Amino acid sequence: MSCLSAFPSLCPCTISPRPKLLRSLVYASIESPSTSKAGDRRSSTRAPRRGPRKREGPKRSMEDSVQRKLEQFYEGLNGPPLRVLPIGGLGEIGMNCMLVGNYDRYILIDAGVMFPDVDDFGVQKIIPDTTFIKRWSHKIEAVIITHGHEDHIGALPWVIPALDPNTPIYASSFTMELIKKRLKEFGINVYSRLKVFNVRERFLAGPFEVEPIRVTHSIPDCCGLVLRCSDGTILHTGDWKIDETPLDGNVFDRETLEQLSKEGVTLMMSDSTNILSPGRSVSETVVRNALLRHISAAKGRVVATQFASNLHRIGSLKAAADLTGRKMVFVGMSLRTYLDAAFRDGKAPMDPSSLVKIEEIDAYAPKDLLIVTTGSQAEPRAALNLASYGGAHSLRLTKEDVILYSAKVIPGNETRVMKMFNRISELGPTIVMGKDTGLHTSGHAYREELEEVLRIVKPQHFLPIHGELVFLKEHELLGRSTGIRHTTVIKNGEMLGVSHLRNRRVLSSGFASLGTEDLQLMYSDGGKAFGTASDLCIDERLRVASEGIIVISMEISRPKNIIGSPHSRLKGKFKIVTRCLWLDDGNLIGALYKAAKAALSSCPVRCPLGHMEMIVSQVLRKVVRKYSGKRPDIIAIATENPAAVLAQEVGAKLSGDFDEDEDWELDEGHVESFDTASADKQIESNGTATSSEDQMPPSGKPSKLIDIWNSFKKPSVAQVETAAVNPPTEQKENQVKLDNSTKHSSPPTQTEDDQLEAGKGEISTETKAPAKTTKRNRWKPEEISRLVKLRGELDEKFQTVKGRMVLWEQISSDMLSHGMDRSAAQCKSLWASLVQKYEESKKDEKSRKIWPYYSGVDEILSSDKNTITK
Repeated sequence: MSCLSAFPSLCPCTISPRPKLLRSLVYASIESPSTSKAGDRRSSTRAPRRGPRKREGPKRSMEDSVQRKLEQFYEGLNGPPLRVLPIGGLGEIGMNCMLVGNYDRYILIDAGVMFPDVDDFGVQKIIPDTTFIKRWSHKIEAVIITHGHEDHIGALPWVIPALDPNTPIYASSFTMELIKKRLKEFGINVYSRLKVFNVRERFLAGPFEVEPIRVTHSIPDCCGLVLRCSDGTILHTGDWKIDETPLDGNVFDRETLEQLSKEGVTLMMSDSTNILSPGRSVSETVVRNALLRHISAAKGRVVATQFASNLHRIGSLKAAADLTGRKMVFVGMSLRTYLDAAFRDGKAPMDPSSLVKIEEIDAYAPKDLLIVTTGSQAEPRAALNLASYGGAHSLRLTKEDVILYSAKVIPGNETRVMKMFNRISELGPTIVMGKDTGLHTSGHAYREELEEVLRIVKPQHFLPIHGELVFLKEHELLGRSTGIRHTTVIKNGEMLGVSHLRNRRVLSSGFASLGTEDLQLMYSDGGKAFGTASDLCIDERLRVASEGIIVISMEISRPKNIIGSPHSRLKGKFKIVTRCLWLDDGNLIGALYKAAKAALSSCPVRCPLGHMEMIVSQVLRKVVRKYSGKRPDIIAIATENPAAVLAQEVGAKLSGDFDEDEDWELDEGHVESFDTASADKQIESNGTATSSEDQMPPSGKPSKLIDIWNSFKKPSVAQVETAAVNPPTEQKENQVKLDNSTKHSSPPTQTEDDQLEAGKGEISTETKAPAKTTKRNRWKPEEISRLVKLRGELDEKFQTVKGRMVLWEQISSDMLSHGMDRSAAQCKSLWASLVQKYEESKKDEKSRKIWPYYSGVDEILSSDKNTITK
């Protein structure tokens, strides 16, 4: 079968009646007959030759024979006549929606929603691909709804606008009441297109003659569908179970299924929800008796929770309330919605006016009340869930209450349902739940019921629907075990073709794959937002929730006189807001401010705002990654506002915290010089704080911040463009003492830019620390001159050698032989600073004259350009 199902169409042909030949032909490998011609039809009536076969290889003659017969018999050029395309409901629970057609004329069966998983943040409903439905709207001639559950009608407010304006919608009377209510909520007025059908009354819909048949389920007016056309008969069961004693008296229609078996069913599609449940489902009558038993035994108030759509269960509760002398109260809007719809249709188990209003509960003794409430799945806004917190104004639980859980925990809701009952247990009520209590039965058929219907119908082809993929696979195996030869499992978006087997002597490859459509799930957040996962940023919501987000605003001030200014760097005022991040008692905020300031300082003075935002974002993301292992989204917003920065500086000077010579760089010296005196004073409890470049809110530095800043030791391109920063060289203890003893008598130290401008040749790599004195490792003029000379002598090698660090090691060794202890990294860093200063001095004649190293650097760089030009 696996060989045959791989081809795009089915072509039955007459075969030899010998049993062994039949088995061989069915499993033979065939070629697609799509290229056969219409003229081959005349030869299809000829009987196949029955002479002895001659094998030219393993099964060679047999395969060729089957291929020839199929090509001869093939009818039509457009593939199999009956076609199925599931849009939802296969491989998942809910969102049932399926296209069934005859050639290119289709009807849409059901249009349901699926409820979101825990990681679909902000999503209320998941809907089938309406864009595909709109694209195929000219082929869809009718919509037929099997019953009124949300997973079958919930998507209609989005599906109907995607259809042709004249497409009719068919449903039973009770289901139609629910549809009207739903469409009214969305302001959709298509009442002229709504058509009500009755069971066993045939009507035309698209290419099919449709006959609804009665099946039992957990909601009234549930139907299966028989679709007839000239090319075969299709049975779609909908959701069903076999209830021998239903409360409403509408029994499962076995007689129609037996009659269909005699007619011949080309394709049967059946519900697979409870295929893994052995045995048979329990009748609703058994649940009714169990409810009466538990309610009669209760001494205080009884609170029952159930699915709102299960009107049969409401009828059982009403009967128990009447027999025990209790008044019924509904707490939950959805319960009243379904009851009112059933009352308008004449199928309500009770008169809604007989219910006690929620406001009048206090007027009755607890032993005289039976409260029916929503919240069986611990929905956040459901009445029972709110009551578990003790905050529901309409329902307050007491120790004397008895909670009857007349429902089933839907897979995926186990955790929150159990948490809800834990809260209820703390309040004191008695909880009655579990399979042994008999308080609930499923509306879907168990394994024995599924097998019974397969044996009754005996379809030529069987397709499991409605359920997870593992359910469909198991149902397929069950179908094979009952003797159905053509069974398969498909997923949403896979189109399947079927041809009718006209007699038992016709060969068929079973199903034919007609292609795959890439369908997208659509999401609704309960408001106006509707679209795909990318439209509603579903993945981004999950990423922000798990990784966090940082928003940083920067007000930038550029120096007016860039050349010749001792502080030719960018200044900024920062504000950082974090969400969904561990702040480590404010330490992370302090680290973020420091990193933002250092990143801004590394940016060229004339760089655009977008470049600043990019650099700051990259640095902050790396800081958080090393601090807590998270990768947050960073939103950086830079604006030029010199007035705000100046006002912050003035405030800092007045408070005594302003340090004009403070220089922030991305190295260990920066970390050590960071003031950690008052971390929490300027950090708000919600992760929001403000700071300027010259007055940054101090923060307690965790022990691992040194490791974080180690990653920034290697200067970036932006850092090199601003200044050369060199880590301080460790000095001997006696030298440190000497410096400390002469600290007050020594003149103020010049900054690196001052030294380069004035020609003193001393470039400091120290970061000033307000509470700690650190020995500066300054470059002397003779050291700088020696470096420029050596760099010029090795310039040709620098242009040709790839491993340039070896050359810097050579320069370092040469300088050491002359009593100048400089590492290769220090030499390389200083040369980068000299190159940057050279580029700035080229634009200013005055700077070229006063800078003593201009001619030496110019000679080297000019020769480099000439070499490149040649």
